[in-house]
Amino acid sequence: MNDVQTFAFGRGESQTPQMLSGLDRLGEKLGRRLRALIEPISGVRPHVGMADARVLDFAQWSAEVPAFCSIGVYRIAPLKGQMLLRMDAAMISTLVDCFYGGIGNRPLPDRGEFTPTEDRLIARISEAIIARLVESWADVLPLETALIIRETGIGFASAAQPGEQMVLQRFMLSIARDQEWPIDLLFPLSSLRAVEPLMGARAPTDEERIDPIWQARIANRMRDIRLPARTVLARPNLSLADLMQLKAGDIIPVTISRSLPLIVGDRIVAHGSIGDQDGRAAFQIEKLAQGPEQ
Repeated sequence: MNDVQTFAFGRGESQTPQMLSGLDRLGEKLGRRLRALIEPISGVRPHVGMADARVLDFAQWSAEVPAFCSIGVYRIAPLKGQMLLRMDAAMISTLVDCFYGGIGNRPLPDRGEFTPTEDRLIARISEAIIARLVESWADVLPLETALIIRETGIGFASAAQPGEQMVLQRFMLSIARDQEWPIDLLFPLSSLRAVEPLMGARAPTDEERIDPIWQARIANRMRDIRLPARTVLARPNLSLADLMQLKAGDIIPVTISRSLPLIVGDRIVAHGSIGDQDGRAAFQIEKLAQGPEQ
């Protein structure tokens, strides 16, 4: 009984799995939107991966953040507190290079501020990310956002106390195999706990939305699919002894039913009779099969 650990009330991670799984589902939708956002800027199709949302202290997250980066502080109503958006300077510099025809391999010099061109790109990407965040949350909770401040380092954008618990949603962006940068969204844990019941419900994903144009195209394609159709004239029954004694010239008496099945695949779709038309054997449908799936 010597492994007793201290516990601070109000700072435990109890009741967070449901909230974090809900945030992960929203993050999957946001990740797809980020890919579509970055592609016109980078000129290539980027890869956007998503790490599982996790709870950590603000000081712990701050220690991971480079001294020089872009940090936007936002008010997200009706969530309480402030949300942070972090983007690394190397990612911004690379995207600027790609946007103007480069291949993203320009070395990044040591500096403490962004160029005017980089500032414009930061504003463009940040606004687009926040807009897509609002879209992704729309089925769970309507959000209203407002930029409070945008800074170039965590030391200038402290939006929480060092010991305050936060929820980190991190996306990893790469446009080449040897380049990968994080895009962080940092929420106060207390603000997400206030909407935890809403996040527990499964939100519709992009794939669940009905696309009438796609449905019409796939329906037209499916009409051209050819399926084998057959009928069975008779099903005689033979004992195993009779079957073993069969020889060439034997005659097996059969009775052809008046109503024969028309079988497509392994399903009877109609009943009819056998005849001829223009000198060829033909099947005349007399009755369509009725069933729950017809």
